[in-house]
Amino acid sequence: MESRSRFAWFLGCTCLAAAAAGCSDALNAGPLQYVEAEALTKDLGTKTNLYGKPNLQKKVRQALVQLFGPNPQEIHVPDGSGLSGDGIYLANYLQEGEGPAARRHPIFQGTGPSDFNRTRQAGGYAIYRRNCLHCHGVSGAGDGPTAAFLYPTPRDYRKGIFKFTSTPTGARPHRDDLRRTITYGLHGTSMPAFESLLTEAEIEQVIEYVMFLSMRGETELALIEEAAISDENDPNALSDDIVREAANGIFTKWKLAQTQVVNPPIARTPPTRESILRGRDLFLQSDCKDCHGLLAKGDGESFVKQDVFNEVVFGGNPSERQARVDQLDEKTRTLWNQKPDDWGNPLRPANLNRGIYKGGRRPLDIYWRVAKGINGAQMPAHYPSPFDEKKMWDVVNFVLALPYEPNLLKDAPVPPSTPAPGTPVAIQAVTSGL
Repeated sequence: MESRSRFAWFLGCTCLAAAAAGCSDALNAGPLQYVEAEALTKDLGTKTNLYGKPNLQKKVRQALVQLFGPNPQEIHVPDGSGLSGDGIYLANYLQEGEGPAARRHPIFQGTGPSDFNRTRQAGGYAIYRRNCLHCHGVSGAGDGPTAAFLYPTPRDYRKGIFKFTSTPTGARPHRDDLRRTITYGLHGTSMPAFESLLTEAEIEQVIEYVMFLSMRGETELALIEEAAISDENDPNALSDDIVREAANGIFTKWKLAQTQVVNPPIARTPPTRESILRGRDLFLQSDCKDCHGLLAKGDGESFVKQDVFNEVVFGGNPSERQARVDQLDEKTRTLWNQKPDDWGNPLRPANLNRGIYKGGRRPLDIYWRVAKGINGAQMPAHYPSPFDEKKMWDVVNFVLALPYEPNLLKDAPVPPSTPAPGTPVAIQAVTSGL
């Protein structure tokens, strides 16, 4: 199967190359291997896994090696991936040719051979290994050695789902989205800002490597799903054409996302008192209050109480979290199990009074969260329904004003819920005791 470019990009595996890449001896203890998706070998009780199907498992592994390389130290860049420069930012050595005649060349940052200011490139893999692997893991599965002790848990890139994006709901992120996250971090989480730790060039290299890991992980899951409906003994299962079609479909989604930024159709409404109050009323009249609560403290009726959530998530060894869920009463346990994110992690709506916004605090950032929702979470899109373009900005102005006006919701009238036909409606008021 001819599935990659004529070049393969490498991170040098000698101590000298690792030191040049900025890796410490502790993090360069040996070569790494990708961690396989559980659906490849484990019995998950679903139809989309390959447990007990060694022939199909082998085909998936072979396809991944041909497309993306056998391990993180030997990276193949598939044709059509859309990665910058055919993957030039992924590693610090370029290999030309294969076999005994193969030659490796170090990759430099700079404009040409006469540029004395150019420097050896570390490469996205080396920078990722040094700064990101301990949380996000070798394959980007969010399973690094420190992951179990963090909340929210680190992102699993393999599904191609990223929460905080500027692209349409469900679409892959724009490079700018990844750039913002890596540069400024995610406030209120363990994802730090790397603005002062990495150069702009190094951040670009990490962006490319995260995209590479996500493409590889998505392809692995797509091939497993395809193989799951194939015959274990069919020699034509997962043919070259099928593998290429699956990979191309994923590459296309990433390339389309780079042209699909959701821009507000009108300029922001000035944050006047009138706009803020209109936004408050919209918050209370919509489903926002069901999750965020009448006082926007993240304690809406759709979620378990905050103290219960804290006890389950933070009340002991992370490996025993499920046991704490099992001990909840049936009603609470049912509600808990209805509200995981797409990675199976527990969710908590934001306390909007705190002024901590994971995806950024610019008006545009809040607009994106409200308009298009949060991918992988239970935050739905609200534009163009129920909010039109003008209402969207009123809600944004309200959200940004709330942390500075703690009484903004305190005495606001609670709108009636939509009742069933013939059901009496009682209008209540929010009191300070709630």
